[in-house]
Amino acid sequence: MRLKHVMLLPAMAGYLLLPCLYGGLFLSSYIPYHLAGKQFLVWYLVHMASGHLLLYLADRYTSLKANRLSNIFLWMTLIISVSRMCQGLYHHKPILFLCLLTGVNTLLLLLWKRNGMVA
Repeated sequence: MRLKHVMLLPAMAGYLLLPCLYGGLFLSSYIPYHLAGKQFLVWYLVHMASGHLLLYLADRYTSLKANRLSNIFLWMTLIISVSRMCQGLYHHKPILFLCLLTGVNTLLLLLWKRNGMVA
């Protein structure tokens, strides 16, 4: 049981660090809150792709089930998205596309959670 909890840490770190590493290497900043709107959306797409890849790999190759990990990813995604939306509203920037991406990512993470519970 403890081994499963230990395996959560690298997955959570990867979920946050892989997109930040991409942002630092290919965009202008490692920290997503310093990125401009279009660059942040690219960062967010990388964030989504890496998260779903990590869920797939965890479900396929470890004893850790994707439903628990998707629940953690869901909360992390919502915190990142809502904080960036608040930042955008504070600076009077459009946030509709980020809202749509957050909705799509939340729906996909909920599907991972539901599929993990059924299996």
